[in-house]
Amino acid sequence: MPRIVGNYADGALVVAVGGACVVVGPDAVDDAGHCLTAPAELGVTLVSVAAADAGFVSADEPMPDGLLSADQIAAVLDWEVGYVEGVPGDDNRPGLSGAEVDLYLRYRPDTGDVYPDGAAPAIDRLFPLDGLTIDLPELDAEMGSATAEFDGDFAEPELVVQLCASMVHVDDLNGAEIVADAATDLIDRISYVAPVEEFYPALAQVVSAGAVPELAVELAGGFTEEQILDFLGRLVAELDRRRPWPEPALVPVDPQTWPSIGSSVPIGWVDMAISDLEWAVKAGFADVAEGDNPLLVLRMRGGQLVALVGDEEPNPFRFLVLLPDAENQHDPAEVAAYLERYAGLRVESEGLADAMAEARQA
Repeated sequence: MPRIVGNYADGALVVAVGGACVVVGPDAVDDAGHCLTAPAELGVTLVSVAAADAGFVSADEPMPDGLLSADQIAAVLDWEVGYVEGVPGDDNRPGLSGAEVDLYLRYRPDTGDVYPDGAAPAIDRLFPLDGLTIDLPELDAEMGSATAEFDGDFAEPELVVQLCASMVHVDDLNGAEIVADAATDLIDRISYVAPVEEFYPALAQVVSAGAVPELAVELAGGFTEEQILDFLGRLVAELDRRRPWPEPALVPVDPQTWPSIGSSVPIGWVDMAISDLEWAVKAGFADVAEGDNPLLVLRMRGGQLVALVGDEEPNPFRFLVLLPDAENQHDPAEVAAYLERYAGLRVESEGLADAMAEARQA
């Protein structure tokens, strides 16, 4: 399903389909909310190109139902294939090299629109940040000479140190793929609670200052300050290239938005300690009254809601995975795959129907 990734002051919407997008002005929409532009006449470009326009304002929300027709969406996808594979005589779509194709497909924005040839890039992150956290109450005192090389303090130095400490998991910081992996991890919020909006200024300040906190260098697995600065400079550039950043892969929402437990469809369960589950999804369960079930509601990219409901125990180890009992919900297998991809959760479903039937009879 295409997504709105930006808008303009005149009311025009930037609608993304994968890595390509079109600008739909208010004068190109009929009273029913349908875009009137013929598929062949759509002005398609890359999302990264549109985001560089001076009047572009970032957004991230589902496309209004019916704004683009199936034929228009297919035309945008066809343009994207031409960008990747090349179109003779089209200077805007000369095609990508083999390495560029691999990177483009691997990190293609996830709007829910499958690349036309069905190629689903493998998730093989070369730079797993591993959720490393470090308690640094005395960090400012340990910054050493690096802090004195420029005016002011490092912005959120803990984030810089945590990311650099993750470098012990890699052998080489060179290459575009390593940078792309790190950028994807930060944007998706896989390994840290802090979103990319907090990481970016901390990293950019280090690059601008040309100095890395001493503790960050010490924990970086033998990489020199020069190597780290080169990597961080390329990472900042890659994050800039990917603007506008989408929401994290999973976002907690107010549990009051959930219709009710009775208006839910269980699709499986997750066996995990509650503290581990909260870390995996980067969100915490709200406090509940004694005897109530802990509930956490998450929103996937694209708008799909999913709820995790624990047992009534103080520290539950099993959580039901629920979808709203309503129309137009994602396929349960897709939701399970999404939770595994972005949070490492294994949703078990074997025997679920029988278990639920027994529970209803109890």
